[in-house]
Amino acid sequence: MMIFEAPFPRENIKVVKIKERIDGIRSIDADSLVRWSTVKYNLRGQHKTRENEERIVIDFSHPGITASLEFTRQYDSVYVEIRKANFNMTMNQFHRLHGYSGGWNYFLWAFVYDLSSTSMIIFSVTGFYLWYKTERRRLAGWLVLAASTILTFSTIFYLMYN
Repeated sequence: MMIFEAPFPRENIKVVKIKERIDGIRSIDADSLVRWSTVKYNLRGQHKTRENEERIVIDFSHPGITASLEFTRQYDSVYVEIRKANFNMTMNQFHRLHGYSGGWNYFLWAFVYDLSSTSMIIFSVTGFYLWYKTERRRLAGWLVLAASTILTFSTIFYLMYN
């Protein structure tokens, strides 16, 4: 689904665009706007904030839903765009979750993800060690290890340059 996207289109199911006036944005800080946005538009997930003198932009990311809120201080207005993704895009967004921010469930996801990644590394290293210590004839093992290593690096090379 991530490499060959043609059979799995990334079309959004629903895009909601809202523009409304909110008095007093000039005096509200970004953290307060994040809290207000989560309640007002029922948004959840990880968020990133960018701000300058004219506007504050808050991007929310949650598998299945992404939202961008642009608060304009000059006009006391907010422009909201909420995108609800289809199944394929939601599965793709699961692979883009990272970091320990966004609440306890994101912290748990990142911790379990890191724990399983570490476990796979330890499993492969100990498996290699056990194979090397117990087998007397190692030619077949070396061939399988070489073939899988070549396949891995070929895939990485293909994804980087094609």
